[in-house]
Amino acid sequence: MIVKNLSNSFSPFPKTPIKEKEKKTTIKKKSNKLAKKEKERFSILTKNLEKCYLCQNKKNEIHEIYKGCNRQTSMKYGFCIPICRICHSKTEIDSKLDLQLKKKCQKEYEKTHTREEFIQIIGQSYIKK
Repeated sequence: MIVKNLSNSFSPFPKTPIKEKEKKTTIKKKSNKLAKKEKERFSILTKNLEKCYLCQNKKNEIHEIYKGCNRQTSMKYGFCIPICRICHSKTEIDSKLDLQLKKKCQKEYEKTHTREEFIQIIGQSYIKK
């Protein structure tokens, strides 16, 4: 028997597209604990938190030197610098500048602590022996 009408058969490409439910995305609010940490940020590299660490203009933001999963660690140990928006974008683009800041911060931390302690906190050393 030969079937000529295939309208009831399965089609991997249906004529009418299947509509997925629209998902509403909301931005996760900061916890009170994180907001408090952000307000209490300090820097082991500079005492003046009002001027950009790189160009001495008025600061707009506080930049955590170790990003990602180490962001809160940066806040806790003072691995932050005051920075203007222009210099902040430079640190995001220029990997050499980013590495230079990481090395400088590690050197400053190692004045009062050991390299092993730094590696335990951040996960790696940026200064070669």
